[in-house]
Amino acid sequence: MRAHWKSPFRVTRAVLLMTGVAMLVLACGGGTSTESPASAVTSTTRLLEAAATVDTTTPDGVAVAALREIYTWRPVTEQPGDSLARARNLLGPSMIRTLDAPAASEAPKPTLQWAEWAKAKARVDAFAFASGERPPTSTDSAISQYKIGIEQTVVYPNGRTEALPPNTVIATVVRTPQGWRLDAFR
Repeated sequence: MRAHWKSPFRVTRAVLLMTGVAMLVLACGGGTSTESPASAVTSTTRLLEAAATVDTTTPDGVAVAALREIYTWRPVTEQPGDSLARARNLLGPSMIRTLDAPAASEAPKPTLQWAEWAKAKARVDAFAFASGERPPTSTDSAISQYKIGIEQTVVYPNGRTEALPPNTVIATVVRTPQGWRLDAFR
């Protein structure tokens, strides 16, 4: 009588199953690593940074591009709020009025670390992305709102980086004769 477990078909199936399980365990991080868990973590959005460029002809693309510019800070050469002026070509009429007012109240408030960053010759780079979750929609086809996530990283001249707490804003974009423009964010 032949042993049923030694069937070539069953052995091949078992080998394939074991190989698949081993690959799955390795792919999910089941192997050993010399890195600490904290250093092994990479933000998903940072991985997306190398993805396709932002399309500034779309309303969400304009919101992302404008907010990335607004939240990118150069403490060595700029004053708080100067980033809003850098984004001027992506701003709508309400934001332009705010920008041209004596005190730009719509600019994000930099932290008290601005002077420290300037002294250290650091810059703050921003990465912005549109959330898949949409805020309530407007019935006006010339106005759209988007949830925009913003990650900021302080970059020091020696290459050291420091992640700042992430932000989420609701961006309102409007259709103008020049195309979509960021008109407000909160």
